Amino acid sequence: MDMFFAASKILRRSTGKSEIVFFPGCSLSGYNPDYIFMTRDYLREKLGNCGILTACCAKPLKLIGDSKTFTHRIESVRRELDIMNAKIVITACQNCYNILRKYDSQRKILSLWPLMQRFGLDEKLHNKFSGLEASIQDSCVSTPEIIKSVREILNFMGVNVREFAKIKCCGGSQSLASCDSRYGRECMRKRAAESPCSVIISYCASCRSSMSIDGKYKSIHLLDLIFGNGESSRVKSNFLNRLITAKNL
Repeated sequence: MDMFFAASKILRRSTGKSEIVFFPGCSLSGYNPDYIFMTRDYLREKLGNCGILTACCAKPLKLIGDSKTFTHRIESVRRELDIMNAKIVITACQNCYNILRKYDSQRKILSLWPLMQRFGLDEKLHNKFSGLEASIQDSCVSTPEIIKSVREILNFMGVNVREFAKIKCCGGSQSLASCDSRYGRECMRKRAAESPCSVIISYCASCRSSMSIDGKYKSIHLLDLIFGNGESSRVKSNFLNRLITAKNL
C-alpha cells in the first residue's frame, strides 16, 4: 500500500487553473496517453478552456475497507480541484464519476460519454465502422444515461451492436485480479466467453483489459474507434503510460 501512495503522489499532476477539468482516471491514463490529450482538445473545442487532472479517485482504498486512508486521498483530490478553480469535472471512468459525485457534491460531475453523444463527433466518423459487429462490455457501475449514450455513439459510427445477455462485472471488480489473480482471470475468461461475437468494445479501460484475456477476443476501447484506427492500443507498461501522461501535462 505504501507503493500505491508513492505512485499516486508522483502521478498526480494538473494543467493549472481551469473551471472545466477533464479527470481521465488511472486506467485510461495507463492505456493510451495520447487519448487523454485528444479528449482534452475535443472538450476545448466544444466547451472552451479545459484543464486536466491526473489523479486516482481512491476507490480501491474504499473497496478494501480502508475508510480513513480513502477519506484522506479523496480530500487531497478535492483540494487539487479547488486549487485549479474547477467548477465542472468531466470523467472518462465510471468509477471516478460515481465517487466524485458522492464525495465532491460542490462541483458538477459529468461523464464524458453523454457529452460526446450530445455534442457530436466528427462527420468523418459517421458510418466509418459500418460492418463491424461487436458486443459492449458495460462497466458494472454505469448509469442508464451512460449506457444509452455509448450505444448512440456506436450507432453513429455504424457499429452493429450485439448485446451480452445482461450487464455483468468484467472480473476486475473490487481489484479481484490483484487479490486473487487465478480466480480473477477465470472470471474474466467466463465473462468474455459470454460475448455473442468476437469483438468486444469497452468504455472502461479496465474492462477492456479484462476482455482481452488470453487474446481470444478482439478487445478495444471506445476511444480506439473515436481517436484511433479501430485497433486496440499496445500497452507496454500501464505505469509508464500513466507517468508519460502526468509528465506531459
